Amino acid sequence: MGEIGRRDVLKLSARLPVGLALAAGLLAGAPAMAHSFLVDATPSSKDHVATPPKTIKLRFGGGVEPAYSKLTIETPDGKVLAQGAVGKPDSPRELSLDAPDLPPARYIVRYRVLSTDGHIVEGNYEFTVDGK
Repeated sequence: MGEIGRRDVLKLSARLPVGLALAAGLLAGAPAMAHSFLVDATPSSKDHVATPPKTIKLRFGGGVEPAYSKLTIETPDGKVLAQGAVGKPDSPRELSLDAPDLPPARYIVRYRVLSTDGHIVEGNYEFTVDGK
């Protein structure tokens, strides 16, 4: 190996531990960027309620941006009965939507939220109003 080759190897071997330490630090920070997946809902998925809910409340695993999020209450055939998303500064992981008077039937709650980490999370679930 010539003189230039040895110097290059020495430079690389001196930088390798620094590069590995930086990569490990970046990977260790990755879990902090988790998306805001739905963790709780009222009424919850597959719930059968006797009285129609006045409000739909969703709680996510991370912060959400209410101004860029949307909740809807729909009938199984796709008719939108209510839409919007209300958040509170003291509860950055929660969104709510006032529900109209819902007669006994099956309903779908759809959500499309912008996580504070910048990712969009979408999903839906069903609940049923059984009536009294």
